[in-house]
Amino acid sequence: MALRLDDIDYFLAVAEHGQVRRAAGVLGLSQPALTKGLQRLEKELGFPLFERGARGMTLTARGLGLAVTPG
Repeated sequence: MALRLDDIDYFLAVAEHGQVRRAAGVLGLSQPALTKGLQRLEKELGFPLFERGARGMTLTARGLGLAVTPG
């Protein structure tokens, strides 16, 4: 597994803000770049981290587990 730290930062920003648009603005990225990073991370992990909807994104059960894992 070759996780990229940037992709984990992207995940945490979207988890915090609930929207790619807001997270991209905070991170200083384009929305497509952030989306690609999230897709890359989900592919590497082998499961979805977010439920995507018209009003934003919410964490899946596994995404929530990753977001609150201590350490």
